Amino acid sequence: MLKNTESYLGALLVLAALLLFLSGMVFRLLSLSLSGGWIAEVSIYMVAWGLLMSAAGCVANDDHVRADFFLQMAGPKTRHMADILAALSGIAFCAALAWFGLKVVQFALAWDERGPSFLQIPRAYYYAALPVSMALCSLRYASVLISLLRRDPQADGVDL
Repeated sequence: MLKNTESYLGALLVLAALLLFLSGMVFRLLSLSLSGGWIAEVSIYMVAWGLLMSAAGCVANDDHVRADFFLQMAGPKTRHMADILAALSGIAFCAALAWFGLKVVQFALAWDERGPSFLQIPRAYYYAALPVSMALCSLRYASVLISLLRRDPQADGVDL
């Protein structure tokens, strides 16, 4: 269950965004004063956070997209080494995105960028989804790497 925490959180955020967006449609149909641009803005923030938070869950569950057609023809040791290389590459890529995403958040805070609705939500909250998600993905890739390094592909005949 702990392995799927990010996936559950992401799903809850997207579901809440959907419910909020649908309620906005109802509010507009009823001409209530609650309808407005703030619903779209908050929904977009929630969807962005939800989708990006789910990425770490995909790494943890090995649900991410990968091109392993040629690796299926290789032996277990070659596949094991390729998985180690993929985990190292994942750590490097996600850490770089987390770092540069943090720079974007700092820039948005320095310029005090805000959303268009009356809520005036800082855009940095929206942008922060990327560095947070990529930091979590880096941690998940590190966990995958540790488990790969502890596993001997030849000893138990594991078909990675």
